[in-house]
Amino acid sequence: MGCGVESHALSTYRTSVTLAERLGAAFVDDLPGEHTGFVDHPTEFAEALRVVLR
Repeated sequence: MGCGVESHALSTYRTSVTLAERLGAAFVDDLPGEHTGFVDHPTEFAEALRVVLR
């Protein structure tokens, strides 16, 4: 589970953190952008996602 670096102020950020904790899943919060970082920063997002998935 992950969120963008600009998402920390969004109400969905804490929800995502809590869900990851309850599922025992890893949480990544340094992806580029906000809620739609994959749209706003596609190249940077793809590069960051590749690192996370390795």
